[in-house]
Amino acid sequence: MIKLNRVGKIYNKDSANEYRALENIDFTVNDGEMVAIIGKSGAGKSTLLHVLACIDSYEEGEYYLDNLLIKNLNEKNLSHIRNSKIGIVMQDFALIDDFSCIENVMLPLDFAKVKRNVKLQKAMTALESVGMSQMAKKTVNRLSGGQKQRVAIARAIVNDPSVILTDEPTGALDTNNSAEIMSLFHLLHDKGCTMIIVTHDMEIAKQCERIIEITDGKIING
Repeated sequence: MIKLNRVGKIYNKDSANEYRALENIDFTVNDGEMVAIIGKSGAGKSTLLHVLACIDSYEEGEYYLDNLLIKNLNEKNLSHIRNSKIGIVMQDFALIDDFSCIENVMLPLDFAKVKRNVKLQKAMTALESVGMSQMAKKTVNRLSGGQKQRVAIARAIVNDPSVILTDEPTGALDTNNSAEIMSLFHLLHDKGCTMIIVTHDMEIAKQCERIIEITDGKIING
């Protein structure tokens, strides 16, 4: 379960250019829920996602992931959480262009103390689940946008995370590819994954069980 209690994020705290990106963020996401976070550009959606992903810190309030208070954890513990509990799909795919698909998917496994053949098998299984096994050895710079997003999803799920966070996952895709990616998310959700989808697209948001709307760093609905 994800629980945020009055969470605030402040950049350049106590300086002349202090900026409050998030303020009094309060919500709970139960295990297995599929939730959309919507808002205009600059509303604070990506900042909130980075806090949820344990990529960015927060200055105020409390964030619990599976009853563990995230605040003040050291980088080693945060890395373990990111690698074992959370899968994240970034807006720009965040793949290494001159790596093959399978090499990209294997990257999160570098932190796991398992043999290379086990890593290869897990990565191939993840690629198969998103329909990209036949592209395993192709370099990312030779893929279409939809194919890159599938590889990014495979990388996000390779460690069997319980929570998947996505940042504008269909923003760079056409209508057909967007529909295919959302179908993949629904399949992952049906398997029990908790899904949080940051989007500005209401048609995408409406496919989720619940919508949280954020404006100027504050939740105004949901």
